[in-house]
Amino acid sequence: MIDYNEALKAFNDYVKDYDLNDANIKLKVVHTMQTVKIMEMLCQKLSLNKEDTELARLIALLHDFGRFEQWSIYHSFLDYKTIDHAVFSCDLLFKQGYIRKFIVDDQYDDLMHIAIAQHNRYKIEEGFNQRELLFIHLIRDADKLDNFRVKESETIETLLGISLEEVESQSITPVVYNTMKAHELVLSPTRKTELDFWLSYTAFVYDLHFKESLAYVKEMHYVEGSFNRVHPINKDTCNQYEELKQDMLNYIDFNTLKSY
Repeated sequence: MIDYNEALKAFNDYVKDYDLNDANIKLKVVHTMQTVKIMEMLCQKLSLNKEDTELARLIALLHDFGRFEQWSIYHSFLDYKTIDHAVFSCDLLFKQGYIRKFIVDDQYDDLMHIAIAQHNRYKIEEGFNQRELLFIHLIRDADKLDNFRVKESETIETLLGISLEEVESQSITPVVYNTMKAHELVLSPTRKTELDFWLSYTAFVYDLHFKESLAYVKEMHYVEGSFNRVHPINKDTCNQYEELKQDMLNYIDFNTLKSY
């Protein structure tokens, strides 16, 4: 049996041991709660039953469980410089036993482990069944959808570590430009400039699975909001940037009109 309200109490009890005045810890707490809200929206639009909805909410609540300890240890959320936060979350939850603080019943453990472990992968691994893929896609979409909100509400300095003026003076690496033109996620090591990093966040659109997720991005004007925060000063870079923006808007329009 899943009791989300009890799990939420346990989550709040867990995070209180971290410095909630630290903007980075607060960011991840807010992100977690907002991801749960988006998950609820997706479950409703997909007409999932109560059990699956509660399971999806619990996965959303715990998907970034390791982020708090990651920041505490490394003072960084950059996985490629520290530790894979999805793997770390699963280790804490399922190897160290924290999961029992959130749910007594262990019948969902394997499914939760799979969904949390896959939520930040560049590509989903092979071999999962239809039910496993449902929850993998749900958490991947919900997580990415809230990341659009984060990128819209936080300062450029907080997100990229440099000033807006510095970002706007940079160029777009050719491999990043070509990857986005191919409607694909940007692989982390290919990003060379902070402008590349900024664009790679918008490219999350190309990995959204559900038509309802793309419709949400369109409804919230997240693409326009993200692109309009940065205005490259180099003419050629600006033209590339605007081209990528329009290409993404066209992609969303096309994919929200067709059925999967």
